[in-house]
Amino acid sequence: MNPLLRPMDRSSYSDEGGSTLRVASFFAGIGGFELGFERAGMQVVFQCEIDPHALKILSRHWPEVPKHEDIQTLAPAAIPASELWCAGWPCQDLSNAKPGRDGLNGEKSGLYYDFLRLASEVHPTWLVLENVPGLISAEQGAALEAVADSLEEAGYLGGWFSCNLRDAGLPQNRDRVFIVATHRSGRAYHFFAHGRELPWDSPKGRASGSAGETGSTVPRSPEGNTPVVVQRRGGFGYTKASRVCPAIRAQTGKHQGGHSDRPILCGQELDVDRVRETDGVPRRLDGRRGRLIGNAVSPVISEWIGRRILAVERECAGDLEA
Repeated sequence: MNPLLRPMDRSSYSDEGGSTLRVASFFAGIGGFELGFERAGMQVVFQCEIDPHALKILSRHWPEVPKHEDIQTLAPAAIPASELWCAGWPCQDLSNAKPGRDGLNGEKSGLYYDFLRLASEVHPTWLVLENVPGLISAEQGAALEAVADSLEEAGYLGGWFSCNLRDAGLPQNRDRVFIVATHRSGRAYHFFAHGRELPWDSPKGRASGSAGETGSTVPRSPEGNTPVVVQRRGGFGYTKASRVCPAIRAQTGKHQGGHSDRPILCGQELDVDRVRETDGVPRRLDGRRGRLIGNAVSPVISEWIGRRILAVERECAGDLEA
């Protein structure tokens, strides 16, 4: 079993330094952000999610955590005290997979501004945001600039980085953009200045194989590297199978969340267990639909972010004591 794919034993998660941060999660999905932050040693105190199937999963695994369904009706006073807010806001209007995307002006992706409205009133110390790489190119780059400008106007400074799951040792070519910012402090600077190397990006790992290899123990399919049919926007095309699976692309102009566990073969059913493993999502943290897993933030990535943030908090606390 890949050591990154841990079972969901939340009782054992604790930060070595003894400190913790409280987390409020927006557009929570099935709790990928939350699980990774808990592994790092943080405490989840609030979740906001509108999808009824995802809510059932959140209620099963975080029954004690207060929840709200619609961010557009959420009042700041209803959010428990929390130092870190995370949000993987909807990507439908930003994704490269959607023709004629509307960017932040879209009905779904525009919900970012509802999140910002709340953050502007409450001012949590940390914001961690996630979206697809299309955020960078949407509206000819104006979407990412709008996010940066609006955060700065609300008192948040920070930066963004992209991270691919294959770099974390998982067999999926899935790139995502993360934004980390802090309110009127230099903490975000420390996050980026001293967190340049991911924990799995070691010289040994880089020298161990080609770009297509990963450290995953998810078994290969019998097709090997022979050409197979894969799902593409507007139809199907041929590619080569490999240990790294591609993402599902939207079809017929409709955005389709989720991804394939392997290139989809004609007549072959989607293997949800394999989908779960390629995302780093434990067996019990899922739903009956692959889209919930595919839309989830990988806990492997959020755990690294959480540990880095807690390390920065310890560094800042040490500077104050000195």
